[in-house]
Amino acid sequence: MSIGIVKTKYGLVSGVECTGEYAGVTMFKGIPYAAPPIRELRWRPPVDPDAWEGIRECDSYGPVCIQPTGGDLNAEPWATDFYYAGSRPMAEDCLYLNVTTGAGSSSEKRPVFMWFHGGGSDHGYSYEREFDPRELAKKGVIVVSVAQRLSIFGYMAVPQLSAEQGGKSGNYILMDDMKTLEWVIDNIEGFGGDPCCITVGGQSVGNGKAISLAFTPLAKGHIKRVINQSGLPWIRTYKTLSDGETEWTEYLSSIGIDPSTPIEELRGIDPYRLLPRDSSVRLPGSLLYDGDLVPDMHTEDSMDKVTSEYDFLAGSNLGESHLKPGVKRGEIGFTKASEFYAYCRELLGPLYDKYDFENLVKVTDENVDRESRRLASFGLGASERIGGLTVNGWFGKWRTKAAPGKKTFNYLFSRITPTRPQDANTDRDRDVLMSWHSSELWYTFHSLQTSVPPARPWENIDFELADVMSSFWANFIKTGDPNGDGLPFWPESGERFAYMELDDPCRPFENGNSRLDQLIMDFLDRRGVLPHYREWSAL
Repeated sequence: MSIGIVKTKYGLVSGVECTGEYAGVTMFKGIPYAAPPIRELRWRPPVDPDAWEGIRECDSYGPVCIQPTGGDLNAEPWATDFYYAGSRPMAEDCLYLNVTTGAGSSSEKRPVFMWFHGGGSDHGYSYEREFDPRELAKKGVIVVSVAQRLSIFGYMAVPQLSAEQGGKSGNYILMDDMKTLEWVIDNIEGFGGDPCCITVGGQSVGNGKAISLAFTPLAKGHIKRVINQSGLPWIRTYKTLSDGETEWTEYLSSIGIDPSTPIEELRGIDPYRLLPRDSSVRLPGSLLYDGDLVPDMHTEDSMDKVTSEYDFLAGSNLGESHLKPGVKRGEIGFTKASEFYAYCRELLGPLYDKYDFENLVKVTDENVDRESRRLASFGLGASERIGGLTVNGWFGKWRTKAAPGKKTFNYLFSRITPTRPQDANTDRDRDVLMSWHSSELWYTFHSLQTSVPPARPWENIDFELADVMSSFWANFIKTGDPNGDGLPFWPESGERFAYMELDDPCRPFENGNSRLDQLIMDFLDRRGVLPHYREWSAL
């Protein structure tokens, strides 16, 4: 039995009842959580939407936030995997969310998963195919997928706005996310959800959205768990308001808009005129430290304050980062073992001999690129501020004392998605992409199908792995622990830096904190980017 019509704070809503294997699941698409942020509401905190009479039919998604049409939307593998069906309607009126529930009544108190999409600071949307929420809903989770203002609409800070808004500007995207949490707290019970059992999660830049929301006072008592895919936002520094104002002033000049234009006039400019006209112009976009919405300049300081509140599940993909900086997407980092060792000697300095690196890490000309990227997935080299298995392992060990009773689970996704013969030696070459950035989304949501996308010849193991991984995610959202009947055992991170490698088959690694981990932690500590290492290393 599906849930039927639901009463929200602003009016009644009806959804789309699924059929077939998802019978009983209802999708409510395009529910407004705030008024359209247009005209006088551009670059202002979100305000309540207008209430409506009668029943609002939520059977179609809201517009995608206006965004550049280039970038990853046209780049492989995402263009063919995620965006092959073409662009979606765009508008500045974009503050909508989607609720997918398998509840049959409002009394069920199901756990809630608030999902924040990736796509950098300037693109992506809440209902991309790879995070189809129906499987998680079928497994007992209510999924709320969130849209918010992006790029210049969500991040712009200029002196005129700061003067208008009490000395602060920017961070409108975080205000939107806070508004969605407020909406969920007020309304999710009507969809069968528990407003005091919320998990926030995201992938790539969606991590930043999720964890920034978890840092806010509004989250206390409601958010219970955090899922960070492709990056644990523990080692990051926010820019200052002054930095943001400088960047956005320079950006406006670069697109031919006088940065001193009065704010009321800027609010009247056609929204498409605010986007870059060619790919050579960089569009800024980052949250800014303001001591209020963003309470600390360094994320580790915020994490210190809230770590005892949450369970964490975090991980990354084998292949989404390189040891060597400057390597572009689709390029090989190293082709010779001798080149690899020469680079690592320079990178590591005295640590190279201290840890006997050439015996600790053995590579050949044949496997040098894969092994160097495995090192990057552990957190060595160019991706150090993204995190990696060793950083995540240290996070898990630190939390055994900093957050007793709270759980930490880490993973490495290493399944290489199947490809067609014609993809060899192209931008979709599996040997170059490996477990590419975002590829795990097909599995964590179990959204892969034989016809979606047409370019992926899924194999039986992909469907089996997707069922296991989506069950892991559903269990964690429900209980804070991914383990369950019929699933491979996933150990907590803890003292031994344990993690799960998600592949065929799933393999738990419980004897971590190895000499390689010690090398990477020593390397990161010398660069000053590993929180609490010196005072906690004796744990």
